[in-house]
Amino acid sequence: MSQTPNFPIHDIVGETLNPYREIYECSECHQYWWIRVKGTGDPRSTYPEYYEQTAELIDDQRLELIRNPSVDHLLRYGGFNYPYSFFTEVLEKIAVKERDSLKQIFLKRTQNLPSSAKLWLRTWFQREFPNEFLDEKTKGFPSEVSLLHTMREGESILVTEWISIDQFVILSILDDTYTLTAFHFIEKRILWSQSVKRPFTEGLSIPYLFYQSGHLCYYQGFQKGSEYDSKLNRPNELLLFDLNGNLKISIPLAFRCYEVLSTEERDVSEYRVVHNFSFTIIDETLYLPHGNQIHIYNLKSKQLIQTLKSPNGDAFSGKTFLTETGIILFHTLKGVFAINNDYEIVFQYSSKFHPVFIDSKLNFYYYYAIVDNIQTGEQKRFLKTHDSGIKLPFEITSPPLEFKNRILIPFVWDKSYLLDDKLNIMKELDFTCTDTLGPHSFAVTKSPILIVEDKLVFTNDYHSIQMIDEMGNEIIHFPIQSEVIKLFSFDGKHTVITLSCFDEYSEENQIELILLAENGEQLLRKIFPGPEGLSVNFDGFLIFMQQNLIYSYDLFQEIERIKNPK
Repeated sequence: MSQTPNFPIHDIVGETLNPYREIYECSECHQYWWIRVKGTGDPRSTYPEYYEQTAELIDDQRLELIRNPSVDHLLRYGGFNYPYSFFTEVLEKIAVKERDSLKQIFLKRTQNLPSSAKLWLRTWFQREFPNEFLDEKTKGFPSEVSLLHTMREGESILVTEWISIDQFVILSILDDTYTLTAFHFIEKRILWSQSVKRPFTEGLSIPYLFYQSGHLCYYQGFQKGSEYDSKLNRPNELLLFDLNGNLKISIPLAFRCYEVLSTEERDVSEYRVVHNFSFTIIDETLYLPHGNQIHIYNLKSKQLIQTLKSPNGDAFSGKTFLTETGIILFHTLKGVFAINNDYEIVFQYSSKFHPVFIDSKLNFYYYYAIVDNIQTGEQKRFLKTHDSGIKLPFEITSPPLEFKNRILIPFVWDKSYLLDDKLNIMKELDFTCTDTLGPHSFAVTKSPILIVEDKLVFTNDYHSIQMIDEMGNEIIHFPIQSEVIKLFSFDGKHTVITLSCFDEYSEENQIELILLAENGEQLLRKIFPGPEGLSVNFDGFLIFMQQNLIYSYDLFQEIERIKNPK
């Protein structure tokens, strides 16, 4: 049996006055010491090789909270280093005389406190204010919200999607029955309702309810793609609704989804999943992948009007572009081809490998920072040169981004390049974004970089958020300590970042939302239930769910309230 030996305390502080565990007041000099015992040696061993005792003199700043425990001092010095048990002991003292102030700390979810303090406050609040605790748990945070609608008892809301400035659609489940419900935000009434089958949730984490080109799109059902890897599963059916809830078309799917191995594409690729879950709608015409073919539907007549076989059997990626000359350009998973109005192929190119990105000038970008220009035949490589003179290829961490005749390439080794339209390096940036292409990050579909007007917002999981202008100048840079769940803009100007949030104030599923202005200023940072059912419309009205309740929250009104408190 392992036992921690007892060291004599009086050798250090004499006859002690003992206010807290591990913190001792010297009876002669009245200074405070933090005295602790720890085992050292091989951490894999059950029995440490020996124990050591350390004594640390408490500095004047930390002394304030020890000598005069109060809410004010707790908030001011709570982020300093104290023994783990200290906050439990000091909060017991504060709660006697400042009960209401501690209540407000819990209600506001004050973040600059250690975990032990938050856990104690949650237990204390539940014991002291049981009715308010249940009320807060029911309605969620923050408190400045409006109840929009109450769904049926036991109904769970999976996702919401805005289809106009004042209408959104809810996907909910009750007793294994899935329903799409359209709701009018201003009039607070249900507009229409449609029953659907189970959404595609048993494979890649892709959006299964979304708005595209005037249509509400829904993926339902699944096709098993592999006995061993669920990320190779595929949705079974695509439903397209108009904005009045009428089903325009229902299409059985034949998407491709498969693994790309580095052994098959040595020097240019890396292990990841490649799929073609995207589709394009242009002028009421749907271009949809179907195996190695493209199926073209007229959404007005609801008819399949043309089937194209892609050259070389390459699977269609779903990305379609209408050029100024009327040529339709298709991206496949390995290349590009174009057709005229008579559906005749007028141009084609197929690579041996799978590019991670194809830009508007038809440059093909591969995982190991190789860029092929298919029109000139030129190739460019980006290499990392070490002090020894050895050159190694960079690895691209997420798909490159094209904006304002520039290309941004983020690399795995904490570096990004800003290129001009001729692929010359304009600026080298000492940061990168979340890895979505590497061998341990395959099949991640979230976008870690966002274009907002003439600026770029970088998100890097558990690390940092950056914003740069089109010349590569850094506008903001602030650290984060959790996963980036989503990055989006609701009006093309403001940036919303949602982070995972495991907060000891609550056991509920929740997120932290950060709202950035055009200049990178943090306008708002709040905790919300979610992320299920959370979305924002063009005017900055946020809706979120708590059980079967739908709430709204005016982001701009809250910003104004913070700036000009009454």
